[in-house]
Amino acid sequence: MSDSDDWGWVTHWTDLLDQDEVWRDAQGTILRLDDMEPGYCGRVRAFCLRNAEYAHSLLLYEMAHGPMPSGEVAVDGFNREWDMMDAAGDDPRAWLEEAPLLIALKYRAEGLPARPAVCHCGYPFEDDEAPWDHSACHPGIVVD
Repeated sequence: MSDSDDWGWVTHWTDLLDQDEVWRDAQGTILRLDDMEPGYCGRVRAFCLRNAEYAHSLLLYEMAHGPMPSGEVAVDGFNREWDMMDAAGDDPRAWLEEAPLLIALKYRAEGLPARPAVCHCGYPFEDDEAPWDHSACHPGIVVD
């Protein structure tokens, strides 16, 4: 994140769920997760989890209006998100714990970088010599 990054579109903390870089505090200040103290990250994560039902309901309400951008790719992305939200209906807390922001906050609360250097598949995220496409990686995958 650079000083020129514009996070003005962030109106609610739920706007940040799909990223693992920043948090917006109550005063509206955008903070880099890696610059936040581990204890503060733990409190932010606990706040989010206490509000899991509210966040789930809010996002379902917003999604009920359908995809904003038009086109087949936008509709496909919307349908995937809708299915994930719908499947989490019985357990909004478990759904929220899978959000990139909550995962990054968990790492930071443990004193680790928000973005781990190594994927759960075992390969580094950034390897200039032999880059690996992590788009198909999932927990439990082992790459030989």
